[in-house]
Amino acid sequence: MCRSPYVRRRVCAAIALTLGCPLWVNAQSQDNSSQPGPTSSTDSKAQQKPASNAGQSGNAQRPASGSSAPVQLGTVIVTANKREERLQDVPMAVSVVSDTQLERENATSFTDYASQVPGLNIISSGEGWTQLVLRGITSGSRQPNATVGTYIDDTPYGSSTVYAAGSMLTPDIDPNDLERIEVLRGPQGTLYGSNTLGGLVKFVTAPPDTTQASARVGVDTSSIAGGGSGYGTHATVNIPLIANTLALRVNVYDRDDPGYIRNITTGQSDIDKAKVSGSRAQLLWTPNDKVSVRFSALAQNLRSDGLANQGIDINPATLQPIYGWPNQARAAGTGMFKIKYRLYDLSVNADFGWAKLVSTTSYGTLRFNENTDITDLYGPVLNPIFGLTNGGYSEYQPIALNKVTQELRLQSPADQTWEWRAGAFFTHEHTTDNQDILSFNYNTGVPIALPTLGNVVVGPATFSEWAGYGDLTWHATSQLSIMVGARYSSDSTSYTQTTTGLLTGTTDFTTRGHDHPVTYLFNPSYKFSDDLMAYVRVASGFRPGGPNVGVPPGLGAPLTFGPDRLVNYELGLKSLMLDKHMSVEADVFYIDWSKVQLTTTAGGFSFLGNGGRATSKGAEVSWRYTPLAGLTLWANTTYTKAELAANTPPGGVYGLNGDPLPYVPTWNANLGADYDFPLGGGWSGFVGGNISYIGARYADFNTVPAPRFRLPSYNNVDMHVGVNYDNWTVELYAKNLANKRGITSMWPETLSSIASPFQATYQTPRTIGMSATVDF
Repeated sequence: MCRSPYVRRRVCAAIALTLGCPLWVNAQSQDNSSQPGPTSSTDSKAQQKPASNAGQSGNAQRPASGSSAPVQLGTVIVTANKREERLQDVPMAVSVVSDTQLERENATSFTDYASQVPGLNIISSGEGWTQLVLRGITSGSRQPNATVGTYIDDTPYGSSTVYAAGSMLTPDIDPNDLERIEVLRGPQGTLYGSNTLGGLVKFVTAPPDTTQASARVGVDTSSIAGGGSGYGTHATVNIPLIANTLALRVNVYDRDDPGYIRNITTGQSDIDKAKVSGSRAQLLWTPNDKVSVRFSALAQNLRSDGLANQGIDINPATLQPIYGWPNQARAAGTGMFKIKYRLYDLSVNADFGWAKLVSTTSYGTLRFNENTDITDLYGPVLNPIFGLTNGGYSEYQPIALNKVTQELRLQSPADQTWEWRAGAFFTHEHTTDNQDILSFNYNTGVPIALPTLGNVVVGPATFSEWAGYGDLTWHATSQLSIMVGARYSSDSTSYTQTTTGLLTGTTDFTTRGHDHPVTYLFNPSYKFSDDLMAYVRVASGFRPGGPNVGVPPGLGAPLTFGPDRLVNYELGLKSLMLDKHMSVEADVFYIDWSKVQLTTTAGGFSFLGNGGRATSKGAEVSWRYTPLAGLTLWANTTYTKAELAANTPPGGVYGLNGDPLPYVPTWNANLGADYDFPLGGGWSGFVGGNISYIGARYADFNTVPAPRFRLPSYNNVDMHVGVNYDNWTVELYAKNLANKRGITSMWPETLSSIASPFQATYQTPRTIGMSATVDF
């Protein structure tokens, strides 16, 4: 099938040197007495934000009005370790993208901010179809299951299996109701369980405010160079229903995201435009200062008539468009793409004094439908058989996912010598994935009656996991702490498949699988002062195994595949310096990834097998500085060398020991600035931007012994400028200002992994937009 369940230096070195120098210059200038107490991580979005320190979540220590003295960096509070703590005190690599930063950059998807997070890369096949990669842990664009977990607050979201496109259908949560995004780098298997081999992306939403009513309304418009125009509206309202006890917060949004790609077969332009809409409602009840209950419901829809055919046809040898820029050739009547996300969760927190109990219950659904043109794949074979000169073929694929999770966690206060935590986790998901091959006239889309070509019913597939976990932290001294943790999981999967048709044959079988993976954590840290900490982190992670898709019993092929496993060794340093006007975080890591799940072919059937091994090693450095009032500078750079540590098993993808892993650049870098300034008469202004560099990468492994295609590096320049007056904010922004054409993914359209044509997805061309918001 076209989309099987295995779906689809110099500048950097200079930045790294610049970022590293302040560490030894200023490490001895730490002043413990200047440390402020923790503050709230961010103000509610329904209140007007202070016009300074943009891009930094937290409240800055501000000089007297009119002073040009630099401000201190704000205190950032995160929940990476499932408890609130200062970012500086978390003994692992965590990055934060604040609500102010998302708003000023008009970020609506991972592609808008991924380059600003060290170690984070994306393999994007278009809007709604993105794989997240942290620290180089990926086997390519057809990776069967996610290696980066996704959480919304304390709720996991997305499939944990290979049966519902879990690696690519990652929810791009609309940022208008977010407080921040936390990115945890490195495996999080002990606290967060499966599918966090590379790390975790956590969307933290703004909670209801029980003290005062507020609202925010915004509109925006944008235009793509050589493409169409887009529009968007969003509104947020916060209503205290019972003062200091009960509050409701509702956010709604509706966007028309513009497109730019033209289908020369039908003459349609902007086929990649999309409609995005959704809402989130939260109800917070705080009967006393010891108990809080929060219920939330989220809905997000994305639909398009052409996104399933995303991409421009290129010659993979030259990387040049075959039909000119920005053209593709796709059959009439194909391209439909729809996703509906729903998530309902209930979170209860109770503080007993000696311990805190946290319960999180959720129910989530995914409904996905697409109709993809696969004429280049099957037309050369089927048209001669049926005597057709203009036969077209597409794959219609609906996917349905229902998922229930429950987590109970009991944890001690953090201010005792022996700090402990224990938890239990349960999840159950039910998925179906139907795939039908349709036949029709290529130019008109009118159906052609042919015998059943292929009908595959993948599922129902059910996955259940029970897990228990715990960790213990010994605060040996006021400076030295040692954390150890472990998690035991029991997974069970049942998978049923039926197929009919000329291309698939007839099958009907059910297969079951069981796994019992264990993950662990060893995490000592040492505080030289309140503002200088070093840590060591040894952590493991896994992805579940399960029944193999498309492998009926009796063929000799393995009916199940096992979990793959990963161990990360990391050394890191976090420093605040220059009286908290500068921060530097740096780490080095080595990852050993074993039993990698890779596609193998035998007897005409493709299936997953364990036998691959890979390593990833690298370094990450980030820097932030406020040299004067209103001005914030930041930069980061990442070096990653991710490669196979053994030849891939015979019969599958072709890779040799030492070959780079797909889509992992050796160097990434980002440099940004934001400046807020008074204009007088109640007016203030702001201006900022960032420049990112994504290094050269190799595309997917081939299925035959042949050189792999190499994607060139590319840059991205984003800028914004705006004014504030009273409760109003008006902004002008530009994305990809230089109008670069960086390729984010590519894959073959024929049965050959090396023959032309390929379909390539590019970074969106230059986009100019304007937004306006008002707070009440």
